[in-house]
Amino acid sequence: MHTVNRILLLLVAAAWLAGCATGFPRATAPYAAADGLDGAAVLARGVAAHGGDLRTRAGDLNYASDGRWETLIQRIQPVVTDAGYRVTAETRYSPSTGVHAIRYQGPKGVKQVVRTPGAIEVVYDGVRATDTEILQAAAMTTDAFELFHFGPSFLAARATAVTRMADADDAGIRYQRVRVEIAPGFGEAANDTVIAWFDARTQLLHRVHLTLNGFPTTQGAHVDTTMTGYRALDGVMLPTRFHERVRGPLRIDAHTWWVTGLDADRGWQAGDVAGGAFIGAAARGTEALP
Repeated sequence: MHTVNRILLLLVAAAWLAGCATGFPRATAPYAAADGLDGAAVLARGVAAHGGDLRTRAGDLNYASDGRWETLIQRIQPVVTDAGYRVTAETRYSPSTGVHAIRYQGPKGVKQVVRTPGAIEVVYDGVRATDTEILQAAAMTTDAFELFHFGPSFLAARATAVTRMADADDAGIRYQRVRVEIAPGFGEAANDTVIAWFDARTQLLHRVHLTLNGFPTTQGAHVDTTMTGYRALDGVMLPTRFHERVRGPLRIDAHTWWVTGLDADRGWQAGDVAGGAFIGAAARGTEALP
């Protein structure tokens, strides 16, 4: 049985590395929607609905989370998932400075990631990581989590082209879709593509379908993440439940996680999240959601 499992795993990995057979949706001519809005207008409405461009917001946004990884994704992408560490997390984000720090905890120990513009720091149980693959994977996933948790400001900051796509219905709800080319992409990628689904009623971001060019074994792959359970935090709309699926070259569930705490503007500084520990105003746990 062990040999059979190994063979199956090798076949899955080969399909993954083969890449683009189930490719990302191709670019098409801009969709002329009946509402008269082009892609840039839909994106701008989404930014406004989330509380405005976060890059202009002073202060900090903080959350705690918990989640689970599916077994197959752990096996075929062990460095990216890093599921021995990335289970529960405390996150500290300063939109105006771009400091994004995540302190993970799992059965193997504690991992802290600090993402700043153009740089990444990863510390495992007090020891700083220098492995290129670990740093690349952490940069890519942390950038993706900025989009998932903090919304369309990420797209607005990096967009090089925004195209309206045909609307789509899901569970009886109409979504306005835009295709956004971003540069830089996630992590060390020069560019990536995101298809963003905005609820036509609320303009809140519901789904993102994205490429992941920033890591060798995810190039050619694409994933789809849905965000639900929105809550208002100091004028910013933040989702609290997330489900990620790989859409190509395989179609599998990957990761489900949820926010367990939220708070804002505690006044931590960059030095409070550096060096493998949260100290000062960053140290205490995030206020639990009711």
